[in-house]
Amino acid sequence: MFENFQPRLKAADLKKLAIERLAELQAEGQELHPVLNSSRKLAVHFWGSAWMKQLALCESGGMCLAPGRTLLRHGCVLDVRITRGCITALVSADEAYEVELHISPLEGEHLEALSLRCGNQINSLLALLEGKVDSDVLKQLCHPEEGLLPTPQDWRMRCTCPDWSDPCPHAAAAIYAAGCLIDADPKLLFTLRSIEPESLLTEPAQPVELDTDKLSSLFGIDIDLHPAE
Repeated sequence: MFENFQPRLKAADLKKLAIERLAELQAEGQELHPVLNSSRKLAVHFWGSAWMKQLALCESGGMCLAPGRTLLRHGCVLDVRITRGCITALVSADEAYEVELHISPLEGEHLEALSLRCGNQINSLLALLEGKVDSDVLKQLCHPEEGLLPTPQDWRMRCTCPDWSDPCPHAAAAIYAAGCLIDADPKLLFTLRSIEPESLLTEPAQPVELDTDKLSSLFGIDIDLHPAE
């Protein structure tokens, strides 16, 4: 019964396989968006850090996420994308596995209650994306169960691997990689929750124009403010 057993790959082997697979797929013309983050904190800006703190709470509640951090830190997330209500990823391990993570939209009573608790105290989109609003508002936005960040009950996960754990290491890696993307472009969190951040502003009906150069300079990257369809 153990004839197909594969020993657990060492870190060096994981990294080598990931590099080889990424190069091979790119040589075939595939457009990939790899995420590599070997830092201890994984996030440095407000919303990315809030995402990681939420995952720490999920882990303390029983979700096994540590293998995902290992895969991310060894360059195994070959591709990850965030669209409305969905994260898709390609994660390298003993094989390359396709991951789909669907998340419940923030809508209806949940969204209305969150807006009410914020008390119409958010009047700047840039301040919201930077996490520089009133501390009481931030507590509401980052509430572990009633805020913007997803809870374990919000996730529906699928991976092409044979692992029965929930989440499997590849799905966990995709979740952490998504947090890295959100750290770089916080508007992706709102895209994932299927809402427009303007809906939380004091006067959401008024269009808010952002200085994209200023926002890109703030986060140190090029930012596309139009969520992918």
